[in-house]
Amino acid sequence: MKKLLPLLLLMVLHLGFSQNLAGDWKGNLVFQGTTLPTIFHIEKAEDHYQATMDSPHQNAYGIPIDKVEFSNKQLTLTQQAAQLTYEAVLIDKKHLEGTFQQRGFSIPLNLEKLTGEEKETLTSNAHRPQTPKPPYPYQVEEVSFYNPTATITLAGTLTIPKGKGKFPAVVLISGSGPQNRNEEIFEHQPFKVIADYLTRNGIAVLRYDDRGTAASEGDFATATTFDFTDDAKAAVDYLKTRKEINKKKIGAIGHSEGGAIAPILTQKTQLDFIVLMAGPGLQGSKLLNLQRQKQEEIMGINPIMTLQRMHVFQEVYDVILDTTLSKEETKIQTKQVFEKHWGDLISEEQLNQVVEQHNTKWLKTFIRFNPATYLEQVNCEVLAINGEKDSQVPAEENLAAIHRSVEIAGQKVTTKAYPKLNHLFQKAETGSVQEYKEIEQTIDPQVLEDITNWVLNQTKN
Repeated sequence: MKKLLPLLLLMVLHLGFSQNLAGDWKGNLVFQGTTLPTIFHIEKAEDHYQATMDSPHQNAYGIPIDKVEFSNKQLTLTQQAAQLTYEAVLIDKKHLEGTFQQRGFSIPLNLEKLTGEEKETLTSNAHRPQTPKPPYPYQVEEVSFYNPTATITLAGTLTIPKGKGKFPAVVLISGSGPQNRNEEIFEHQPFKVIADYLTRNGIAVLRYDDRGTAASEGDFATATTFDFTDDAKAAVDYLKTRKEINKKKIGAIGHSEGGAIAPILTQKTQLDFIVLMAGPGLQGSKLLNLQRQKQEEIMGINPIMTLQRMHVFQEVYDVILDTTLSKEETKIQTKQVFEKHWGDLISEEQLNQVVEQHNTKWLKTFIRFNPATYLEQVNCEVLAINGEKDSQVPAEENLAAIHRSVEIAGQKVTTKAYPKLNHLFQKAETGSVQEYKEIEQTIDPQVLEDITNWVLNQTKN
């Protein structure tokens, strides 16, 4: 959930201007109070231009795009998998003015060509004091493992405590959106921080790149929560092949959507324990509207307007929840709902984009997904934690739902809500997504200590 809109752009510019567009262009995407610097590196290639895009705050670099059209100073870029469109006008040799659109949202995005001096300042100066740096007091190994269900190879990092013996181990499972093995966001590397802390305390940790991300094979865009569960199972299976690992003391720690995957994983392979960090306890349709309410409250949006939007989306969710409808019928009826409420407010293109978004395989799966189905069947102890300022997976409602469900399973469950912590478990003022990049802390130390002590307690015998 975490996560912010994935920004995947590539520019292959077919321009007839006498000006040479080769160079670096930078602008800022502002979405829901979050500012994302966006940089395009454009190069000349024979009779056309080609380029790559960076989103430094998301640690995304050199990302390509599918289609570029240019005529009469009008530029259009499209990226099908992420449902992105960027339309701009070349104003002069240093300025592009345009609009970024993704899944029903339209955001102004103007780009300015950087000078040579400005290029030198592109590297980030963000201070992330918790990010571990070598030398490490443990073994660090780059590994790969195979998912036979999807026939893909996933890549990751295994950290093993020093010394002999068979160590307890955990697999880290990331939240929604394409994440690398460190679950990087705004130059924070929470999974690297967690792995470092656990391994220093005698627990081996495997963290891996999501399918289709960084060094892992596969197609992220067409995958669902259940596909990612197969990836996590492959990670657990790999740990069981390692002589350094105690095969009877393996668990999973899932953050956000990873907290939904971990309970499913207990039905696919034997786990000794699971830790749910800001994991959902409510059905997807309920969680999305609750998230909308919390985030718009932080943004100061009129609560009556928020309530109206919640009603519109609930109508859409009700259509998607009706599994008797065919794929095409679901698409037609979701469009009818949006047309009824927003037909006079947005363009046909925007209408189609928001309809397409709600008919993606992943989102339909998430809307229909009820964590209780799997939490009520877990066969190991559960630790569920959350920050009281979490605006993406609100703590009170979700922790209560998790507690109820695990009790039905007859398993011991420990829940804890941390005052002043957000979705990333940082100390925060409001809990808004905008704050993530402004906060130097990656994870509150008390959270690291609590997780470690709990895992050690589960694996001491």
